[in-house]
Amino acid sequence: MTVHRDTHVLKKWWQRILVPIVVSMLRLYWSTLAIKLTVECQKVVDEIQGPTVFALWHNNFFAAYKLCRLFKKKHSMYALVSPSRDGAWLAEIFSRLGIQTVRGSSNRNGLFAMDNISEKLAEGAFVAITPDGPRGPFCKFKRGTAMLAKAVKTNLVLVAVKYSHYFTLSTWDRFKVPYPFSKICVDAKTFPHGTFEDLTIKELSAVLENELVDLQQKIDSRSHI
Repeated sequence: MTVHRDTHVLKKWWQRILVPIVVSMLRLYWSTLAIKLTVECQKVVDEIQGPTVFALWHNNFFAAYKLCRLFKKKHSMYALVSPSRDGAWLAEIFSRLGIQTVRGSSNRNGLFAMDNISEKLAEGAFVAITPDGPRGPFCKFKRGTAMLAKAVKTNLVLVAVKYSHYFTLSTWDRFKVPYPFSKICVDAKTFPHGTFEDLTIKELSAVLENELVDLQQKIDSRSHI
């Protein structure tokens, strides 16, 4: 994939040495996490076919690797990653974990990223997006994901995550990091292509934001995992 001139990549020798060490540590860490799917989510895993956009809030992104492994058995899986310096680390780590990336965000390289994502979806791939990323506002569904859902013949799957034990970082998104040996409960809701044809982009963004907020509240209300 062509890299846009404003997209940061890892070039320094120490970065190249550090990445495989980090990846090995993450693999070991993720191996301690148990994932549990709701009935609805298991149905999505079993039945989803064709190009699909998966959307989850940015503070749940730590679970993306586990989620990608569930779905990449059926189709190629891509994750939208920021073109920033932080995004360069994430893109390199994902690459070594077998997850391909598209670099871009609503703030930088937006059209470039949209074109690349549309191309991958046209090939039948799955794409994971954080609709409030990379810098917020918190839990606000930006226009990009809604535009994709309308412009490309694709399914849309909203994903909510709950960790049994975790700590929260002091970041704009209150990023959640599960403790080792925690459980991850995942819920999902599917919207087939054509569900929102009569809505404008602005209306669709508001509808999807409410749907994802409700889905997250639903899983957060579970008394146990």
